[in-house]
Amino acid sequence: MIAVREARIIRRADYRTTQWANGAGTTPEIAAGAVSRWRFSVATLEANSTFSSFPGVDRIFTVIGDHPASLDLGDGPTLIPRLSPTAFAGECSPDCVTEGPTGAFNVMVDRSTTAASVGIVDIGAAQAVTADGRLAALVLVLVGRLTTDLGSVGPGACLLVEQGSVRLSGQASVAVAEILDRT
Repeated sequence: MIAVREARIIRRADYRTTQWANGAGTTPEIAAGAVSRWRFSVATLEANSTFSSFPGVDRIFTVIGDHPASLDLGDGPTLIPRLSPTAFAGECSPDCVTEGPTGAFNVMVDRSTTAASVGIVDIGAAQAVTADGRLAALVLVLVGRLTTDLGSVGPGACLLVEQGSVRLSGQASVAVAEILDRT
């Protein structure tokens, strides 16, 4: 029996830059699912901004740069510490204030069909990343380096698994995002 696997390494050079919906900036997109049911992206936040509104979308915002950010979701600014995934409804178009140039990892899903989670994990032992029961699993390397049978994955690069499983090893701090089907 042959195992079916759809997995790939996505390096920074592979990211596709897209315009913000409100025209106020650009975002390097890592990957997007069929018919935009989900999207992974990173952003460099160098100045205060207002996020675009995305009705029907759930978002998870994780500061991965050196400085925290504050989001005002309508009830006053909330400090978002570094490496603390923060979920909010896409209908909100929060004001974002940073304490200095920083980066953010963003996950967006169509809430009627998909759900998402993001966690920060330190990897120190060999393990598998699997898509079993998920539409996608993404590992974004923040610090360190991982080795897979697909190649090496260093800071800023990702391992995306949409079908099957990939073994990885090495020492790294990563953001792990999972997309689940609600239908």
